[in-house]
Amino acid sequence: MVKNMVDCESELRKLLSRFDTLCGIVRATWYEWRQAAIEFARPGVKPIDIVLRAWEIVGHDTAKVYYNMLDKTKPTFIEDIGKCIVFSSQAMGEDAKIVKGENPNEIYVQWDKCPWSEFARRYGVPMEEDVKGCDKWFETIIKDINDLFGVNVKWETLKAIPRGEGMCLRRIWMEK
Repeated sequence: MVKNMVDCESELRKLLSRFDTLCGIVRATWYEWRQAAIEFARPGVKPIDIVLRAWEIVGHDTAKVYYNMLDKTKPTFIEDIGKCIVFSSQAMGEDAKIVKGENPNEIYVQWDKCPWSEFARRYGVPMEEDVKGCDKWFETIIKDINDLFGVNVKWETLKAIPRGEGMCLRRIWMEK
């Protein structure tokens, strides 16, 4: 008789459920933090300014992590940037993937689902703030990558779920 058999499938389901719960707690905490920061802000400080500064700080920290994952001498440098972004997104419970561009130095990162907009709605945050926060994160990461590696990577937001466009789609490319 075998004792203490582990049901791997059941354990995996439990872990995934806990992961989903933890991601929800992180998103809720973000918006709860936002509310507290707004309540304690000096007169005249706009909520968007607080949020953009926070995403800028997060972007700097994220870029530091990416630095060790990137090598500008590799022909896959742009794709590797995309992989880092996809990894970060998936680690937060988002749906993200890389879509190859028509040019060798161009990729797209696409999200078909993203829970951040749902949490923004839940906490009464304007949808445009959600987009601007993500854009600030991207802007900061790309600027830091450019500064650290001496390159000229560009990016743009083409579509955004919070704007009702069905997906988030960001183009990333390198100019010579």
